[in-house]
Amino acid sequence: MPVFIDVEYLRGWRLFVVLSDGTTGALDLTPWRTQPLFATLDSERRCARVFINRRHQLEWPSGCTLSAQEVYHLITPIDEREVFNDRQGR
Repeated sequence: MPVFIDVEYLRGWRLFVVLSDGTTGALDLTPWRTQPLFATLDSERRCARVFINRRHQLEWPSGCTLSAQEVYHLITPIDEREVFNDRQGR
């Protein structure tokens, strides 16, 4: 099973993720917000503090983790050039 190798916060509850099998796309965490595990991610600002831990999982300072296996089916392909050019105001 692939693992996360890169993550960037986009906006809202969306992340741009890159997996070891070459999959790239947007991961919308909106459906996960109501889960008890994510109770501490009560703001977009906290969601943006995501990083990849030693086990190649998404993790937040509060201790929440997600493996690629848990969310692989939720990753939506996007044109990363458009996303990151918009963020830079181009």
